[in-house]
Amino acid sequence: MSLAPSRKAGDTVESTLLQDHTELRHVSDHEHEHHDALTTELLTSSRELPFVGICLLEPGTVVEIKSAMVVYGEAQRRGRFLLRRSQHDHLLEAGGVYLFAVCAPTPSRGIIAAKIVPASLVDEFDFSEIRFEDSPKFPSTSRGLGVIGGRRKLLSVGSA
Repeated sequence: MSLAPSRKAGDTVESTLLQDHTELRHVSDHEHEHHDALTTELLTSSRELPFVGICLLEPGTVVEIKSAMVVYGEAQRRGRFLLRRSQHDHLLEAGGVYLFAVCAPTPSRGIIAAKIVPASLVDEFDFSEIRFEDSPKFPSTSRGLGVIGGRRKLLSVGSA
């Protein structure tokens, strides 16, 4: 069974980040479905990987890697990060972080920028646009990030 193109692209970005940051160890979906990596040694903020709201990650911190292309499609729409409620709740309970990566709109998905953000801060940020994934239960709407409802939400790349 082949993977969806977005999953393949996400796996490519994840592999690149794990190779570039040896302080992170890959966690397979079989090992844990709600995060992609664990820190194996102290990881500190750097020019290549800045942190928001914290200065370091201690060994054992859970990390969920999210990537989005800076733009996508013929209309060159801004990319969006998909956050799943179950993953977010897990990160909150575990004191985990997101590693957000913005990628070039090419098949190789070269990483343009990346940033570590604690899950606890994601709820407090006022992102430019949050949209819940379209579904009969949750039609597409714009909301402040402080409101987390439904199972998924999308964060757009860039500002309004």
